[in-house]
Amino acid sequence: MDLTPLLIWWLITFIVGLVGWPLAFCLLRFLPDRGFAFARPVGLLLAGYILWLGGTFRLLQNNSGGILIALVLVLALGLLWRRQQVQTGDRTLLTWLKQEWRYVLAVELLFHLALVGWTIFKAYNPNIETAGGEKWMEIAFINGTLNSDYFPPQDPWLSGFAISYYYFGYVLMAMLTRLSGQVSTIAFNLYIPTLLALTLTAAFGLGANLINLYQSVNRQFVPGKAQGSPDYSEPGQRIANLPAVLTGFVAALFVAFLGNLEGLLEVFHERGLFSVGFWAWLDIRNLKEPPVPGSSWIPDRFIWWWRGSRVLTDYTPTGQEQEVIDEFPFFSFLLGDVHPHVLALPFVLLVVALALNLLVSRQAAAGNQHQPAQTKMGSSLTALFEQTKMILKDSWQAITEATGGRLAFALYAVFVGGLSFLNTWDFPIYLSVVGLAFILWLTQPRTDKSQSALVSGIIGVAILGVAGIILYFPFYATFQSQARGILPNLWNPTRLPQFFVFFGPFLVAGFVFLLVLSRQYQNWQKNLSWSLPLTVLGPILLMLASLVGILFSPSGRRYIEGILSNPEIQQALGVSTVGALAQVALWQRIHNPWTFLLVGGLVGWALALLVGESAGQRVNEPAYGSTPSQEQSENHSPTSLLIEKFILILLLVGLGLTLAVEFIYLRDNFGIRMNTVFKFYFQAWVLLALASAFALYAVSKNLRGFWVVLWQVGMGLLVAGGLVYPILAIPNKANNFQDEPTLNSIRWIAEHHPGDYAAIQWLRANAPPNAVILEAHGGGQAYSYTNRISALTGLPTPLGWGNHEAQWRGNYDEPGRRELDIEELFNTIDFQRAQELLDKYNITYVYVGLLEKERYSAQGLKKFAFLMDVVFEQDNVTIYQRR
Repeated sequence: MDLTPLLIWWLITFIVGLVGWPLAFCLLRFLPDRGFAFARPVGLLLAGYILWLGGTFRLLQNNSGGILIALVLVLALGLLWRRQQVQTGDRTLLTWLKQEWRYVLAVELLFHLALVGWTIFKAYNPNIETAGGEKWMEIAFINGTLNSDYFPPQDPWLSGFAISYYYFGYVLMAMLTRLSGQVSTIAFNLYIPTLLALTLTAAFGLGANLINLYQSVNRQFVPGKAQGSPDYSEPGQRIANLPAVLTGFVAALFVAFLGNLEGLLEVFHERGLFSVGFWAWLDIRNLKEPPVPGSSWIPDRFIWWWRGSRVLTDYTPTGQEQEVIDEFPFFSFLLGDVHPHVLALPFVLLVVALALNLLVSRQAAAGNQHQPAQTKMGSSLTALFEQTKMILKDSWQAITEATGGRLAFALYAVFVGGLSFLNTWDFPIYLSVVGLAFILWLTQPRTDKSQSALVSGIIGVAILGVAGIILYFPFYATFQSQARGILPNLWNPTRLPQFFVFFGPFLVAGFVFLLVLSRQYQNWQKNLSWSLPLTVLGPILLMLASLVGILFSPSGRRYIEGILSNPEIQQALGVSTVGALAQVALWQRIHNPWTFLLVGGLVGWALALLVGESAGQRVNEPAYGSTPSQEQSENHSPTSLLIEKFILILLLVGLGLTLAVEFIYLRDNFGIRMNTVFKFYFQAWVLLALASAFALYAVSKNLRGFWVVLWQVGMGLLVAGGLVYPILAIPNKANNFQDEPTLNSIRWIAEHHPGDYAAIQWLRANAPPNAVILEAHGGGQAYSYTNRISALTGLPTPLGWGNHEAQWRGNYDEPGRRELDIEELFNTIDFQRAQELLDKYNITYVYVGLLEKERYSAQGLKKFAFLMDVVFEQDNVTIYQRR
């Protein structure tokens, strides 16, 4: 295998990290590591934003020159900011590096091992397959971006239209591709190793920072002249202390490498363990079939690891199975899924770090605490206007102070707002994490002014969210979506055994963490009187409210009428009325309440602790099995309390996502909760994984004797159960590393479709990037070999995978018209009509390969020889060009 592409790619990522480091050092200055673990995501995203914004307004061109200008601007901004901070008393980068080289070495070693190791893994399964994922779509977007001089990039599967998708991640990968000089089909197999390496180092950085902050009582928190930049580097208290480094590695493991417990169940099933009744009760597809006792412990069912992303099983009211996607990060890295939810992973972790940075800045600025303005209520419009003006001003001052100044606020808005452009679902999720951290920032220390602080907090978060939207307004202006509101999840509560198979280790870690905090805090129990009804009964009321709410819109009434007119629904209801529908929904909750009761209870419990601790009430009790000690009381420092609150925020949002899909889902083209579960569970995994990594350390510190042994052994067994999946899936996916490794993702096309491969190479070398090529379309079919030419060259075609276009644009109107025209263009023998259609879609090339010959009329294909010139002919492939 030629390692030159990897070496070049490594150099590019190293340069991006150097470019982003000064800015990360300034922006994340309240974290112990000063943002070093996030330097590459900072440099990559901000440079990508500058390139995209410049390319959108035709100020920069989407080429190597434009990328270099963007990188230089990021570097200049960071260096100027660093110069200002150094002049006010902050340390230089070199001074910090000399002192914290051990931490730097740990981060860089993790990044490079992940990059090289997973590149080798990808080399053993390099194919851009048409099944088992959407790689055809992903490479099409990459090539479409590379072929576009400006933004938004052209859609290779709907010529004449721009991509209607959250495509920012593809812009970032295309940037690296262009800088490396690699063809996209080589670079494609370097994307996932890069994303894995970025994710691992970001998760490591979060884990290490959390522990360092939790231990901060042993450090001097020195607000320097550089806007309160703290010094965490007292002699003998390096960032790279053993607990911090170990927790960092655990966080990286939990976020990116741990699998769910389905892999362990595959082993048990393959061995023939447990009764037929157990597997039927578990009710996981493929595994519910009676096991056949055998001598092997290694699963051998075809791509058995795929079932790890389909643990949940939903049913229609008459018992028909419905597809539910429940992916987790390692599955996506294993599959090689260059999809928005994976492309966004390093950057959602960056935003979590920003939220943590914001929260702990309160301690650094302890001598200059923001106090919300007090206003008196007035009845006149003038008084109301003045009150509103004052609240807005106060909220603006608070959010800029919390983020570190106006420049820092602008960068927060770029990074938080960028999540919507990377993977739109993530924006409200992680904005809420930042928002809760900001509200806590305002309410520490708690005063009688906390109520007005809460108002300022909510408004301040709204200001940040609006700023994030404004900064990406050109994206929103051209974006279409299949999402069309919220629908109630009427009859698919998640079964608790399946929920535990997916989240088991994190549920145990979260439960024990809450238990330990409950013993150490006081007076939090009184909050349960409102938090538990809110989190247990509230979702049911929300589901029923959404059912009632949709009846007030014509489209909602049509939707309900469609449900009630469905024979399956009529059979289940007996009476086709809305009341009967609501009755069935409630009965489903009563019949299978365990998951939502567990999750709702945990969310209410965590909320009670969070609000209770916000009142500053804490009991300094000894750890289980121990006596009070100086170390015990030190662990109750103000900063350690903030970190515990931050973990409660992660648990609240993470568990809240899993609770939401029990009752509601986003209405889309699928018509079921499949995609909502996918998006929400994926982010819940990230948040719960981070919280669990911290809990593993914090709970161990607070237990003694038998209890700590029980805790560590129990968690060790659960984690070992989760590691069965990656340990067995990696060699299975790589075909036991038997094939010849290569980074060429279309080598298999050269072997099985040599004509197509040669044609692709010819088009790459000779076709102008704005040429339109006609080939067999996917139409309503997906995950097939159709549209291989447009995908692998980026040359736009009138229609690609039409069903995907419908998902991206929310309707099939334009793809439907084009589907009929393409069929006619290929099959007609009317020369004049064919010429009209060629002109209509401005077609430059017509591609006739084996696929086209199988699908379309031979007489219809012959006409192109009379209408056009042959410019390529090899191995049953002919390319015609317009005269």
